[in-house]
Amino acid sequence: MDYTQILAAQEETKHLISMVPIERIIALGGNIGLNKSTRVLDLCCGYGTMLKLWSEAYGVSGVGVDRVKDFIKTGKARLMDKQVKLICDDVLKYKDKEKYDVVVCTELSTGLFDSFAEGIAFLERFLMPGGTLVFGRLYSKIPNPAQELVDFDGPLPTLTEIYEECRQTGYLITSMASSTDAQWEQYIFQGAKGSLEALRKDPQDAWTNKWYRLYFDHRRPCEGWALFAIERI
Repeated sequence: MDYTQILAAQEETKHLISMVPIERIIALGGNIGLNKSTRVLDLCCGYGTMLKLWSEAYGVSGVGVDRVKDFIKTGKARLMDKQVKLICDDVLKYKDKEKYDVVVCTELSTGLFDSFAEGIAFLERFLMPGGTLVFGRLYSKIPNPAQELVDFDGPLPTLTEIYEECRQTGYLITSMASSTDAQWEQYIFQGAKGSLEALRKDPQDAWTNKWYRLYFDHRRPCEGWALFAIERI
């Protein structure tokens, strides 16, 4: 077993704001045809980890945009490739005259846009004709998920409903990379030390109890998250 690779992947995962594991993100890049000539724009890029992975694996160049200064600062320190640039800016106010082969937004289901169609229309502003959009979205594995889960995460479409929304906006899902239980666990428990301190101060801490119970009762069995690559029909 190559422990060096395991430790390196674990370090990358710490800076990956995604429930899709690294190997599936890299595979998605291959599926959508990334190569050295591909230009990628990643809106809500976090630490820029997806761009970093695709740059190292396929040689892509591009730009990542996020409003959180600490994300961009940390991301810049981790980048080895000067072909990738990270910018601290409000995504909704970001302006760019360049058109990109691939435009990514992993935050399409977080209330950034009023509707799916509005979000897609916004991403298209930066997309070359014939290009690929990649978005991240929560979904329900079952029809009619528990109201407690919907109240916490907002409306949760099924995969079929996401497919129909894509078709209604003139797109087809051409590749998909879905979450795993292991990556969800990384996401849920990354703040466990803080939760432990909160419970030591107050064993009935409401937020910590809600976070854990929601995961065990509803999120783990009923909720998924995936990256969807779509192309215009």
